[in-house]
Amino acid sequence: MITKPGLAAVPAAGLLPGGRDGRAPGLNPGQARQPSDAAPTVRTAFLGTPEIAVPALRLLAKRTDLRLVITQPDRPAGRGNRLTPPAVKVAAQELGLPLWQPETTKGSGAAERLTSVDLAVVLAYGELLREPVLNAPRLGCVNLHGSLLPRWRGASPLQAAIRAGDSTTGMTVMRMVRALDAGPIFSLHPIPLPDDATLPWLHDRMADLAATALDHHLTEAETATAVPQDDSQATYCRKLTADDGKLDFTKSMAELDRWVRAYTPAPGCWVPLPGGQRLRILALKPRPGITAPLGERANEPRTLLIGCADGAVEITRLQSPGGSPLNSADWLNGHGWPLFELG
Repeated sequence: MITKPGLAAVPAAGLLPGGRDGRAPGLNPGQARQPSDAAPTVRTAFLGTPEIAVPALRLLAKRTDLRLVITQPDRPAGRGNRLTPPAVKVAAQELGLPLWQPETTKGSGAAERLTSVDLAVVLAYGELLREPVLNAPRLGCVNLHGSLLPRWRGASPLQAAIRAGDSTTGMTVMRMVRALDAGPIFSLHPIPLPDDATLPWLHDRMADLAATALDHHLTEAETATAVPQDDSQATYCRKLTADDGKLDFTKSMAELDRWVRAYTPAPGCWVPLPGGQRLRILALKPRPGITAPLGERANEPRTLLIGCADGAVEITRLQSPGGSPLNSADWLNGHGWPLFELG
């Protein structure tokens, strides 16, 4: 339970005792309000792009008069670099919702479009919104952010929480302001973060939690009050690149374990190979009690044990350039362990 003066934390579904689950009264787990339970006269817009935003979009479509969905343009993706629609676009089309894909909201008429709605909900849209857009809806713009603010303001809060070894994370509902993730907070929705949490697990958990948090906020959208953040407690996480995934075996077993769990599948972890290629490390586990020179393979047959700062880690799944993901035993059948650089 998060405690902040003047700010009530809302526990996530089924995770705290006493039946307090963050849902509105009278709803069972997994049950969304039917349109008759909602306030259909509340006119809304939704701004979001990736898969994590889809459950919140669906919830908003059920509970309100959703007038407009704004998402990023289709982008090249995958090995074939094919033009691919964002997940929010696919879901919006399935729901028959009005859709708009501007290259940017700046100077595109976005503010004018949003003056016709009462509330705009934003989740992982992919652009820092400016004040004309933020101030256009009657009730402003509400952001669903994947951390317990002010911890982990920025673009990669899920990865940051896992890599830092946080024991708790969650979803924040806040009023958006021009500064990055600095707006006053309506509610916090904490969940425990297990020691073995992976990025895919946390992604899916946060997607559902965003819908739960939004459902809670919609019950009080007209009257909700927000509490300013304590900026002195803020921590930040930036947008990650592929270079952030280069493993450093001078780190500890625990650090390497968290690194791989946080960055797999994106941006991905790797070690450099001769010729500038990269060997992707998809999974590893700490192996205390085993010693080996830093970054070198221990003398253990049929395993990939690599020395690190306080012992060794066992690489259990990996992928060669242009190859398929393999477990370590299968990979060793066709490869010798290559040399790679430390650091």
